[in-house]
Amino acid sequence: MKTLRVGVVGLGLIGALHARIFNEMPDAELVAVSDADGRKAEELASKFGCRACADVKKMCDEAGLDALSICTPDQFHLENALYAAKSGLDILIEKPIAPTEAEARQIQEAVESSGVRAMVAHILHFDPRYAQLEEAIERGEIGEPIHMYFRRTNPRANPRRLPGVSIFFYIGVHDFEMLCAYMRSKPSRAYAQQVSRINADIGCEDTVICTVNFENGALGLVELCWALPDNSALGINTYAEVVGDKAAGYVNIMDQGLSLITADSVLYPDTLHWPEYNGRIQGDLKEELRHFVSATLSGTPYLTKMDNAITAVKVIEACFESIRTGLPVDIE
Repeated sequence: MKTLRVGVVGLGLIGALHARIFNEMPDAELVAVSDADGRKAEELASKFGCRACADVKKMCDEAGLDALSICTPDQFHLENALYAAKSGLDILIEKPIAPTEAEARQIQEAVESSGVRAMVAHILHFDPRYAQLEEAIERGEIGEPIHMYFRRTNPRANPRRLPGVSIFFYIGVHDFEMLCAYMRSKPSRAYAQQVSRINADIGCEDTVICTVNFENGALGLVELCWALPDNSALGINTYAEVVGDKAAGYVNIMDQGLSLITADSVLYPDTLHWPEYNGRIQGDLKEELRHFVSATLSGTPYLTKMDNAITAVKVIEACFESIRTGLPVDIE
């Protein structure tokens, strides 16, 4: 069996999960890890029996990799992706692809000119609920979409853990990318409003509501909030609605079929994104990484499309400008 020799840079929550899942895969080999916190890299390297590298350049130059998984904060995606592409490595890059469209285009150009491949890790394409709705759209069962509505809410502990990180990029980019993937038409205008009261002291939004117009005349609405009380039991609470000229489809995620009731609280744990049971990480994230490894080894297309990942960033930039000016913003 062929194996893909993978390195992971950025060992926060998602990067550490990437490292563990690659280490557990039969057709992947976790060769090296790297993080700005060297102690974290050493700890994971010791745990998984791989190499800890001081920086991504050393890892790309010396570890004998086939592919690099980029899980660093967004502002470091560009430099890491450019070096990986220059080194001839295939790339898995966590969402968002970059914090600006300009940087995203640089990554795309570097990948294409270097002859490597890159997949942007938009996990909803591996969530069976969102994926089945997308396939229904592709089969024409919904007809041409005329209206879409996405909602995603989180407790306020998230922005407190990530001060200064925008809700648009941390949780909202999931829905903007899926909006673009479902709609199959170019966005033409965005109008966004925000409230920042609870999280104002850390420079974060409480809630945003964004309307997106598309060239085919359809409308999209994205509602984001991470101001729920911290005692909220809902770790993941999302909703998607697609109305077409033939039918409609809905994704409604709240309790996910599992409730844990204790003397102090009621919890609804995540059962699909990266739940751990039977001693391993399972779910959407595992399927996403499995797909990256399999498609990279076989040379088959990736399920996620880089153009949609870039368009999502482009729409978010228009939303920022709309919030700044208080006016709708045309998207070229």
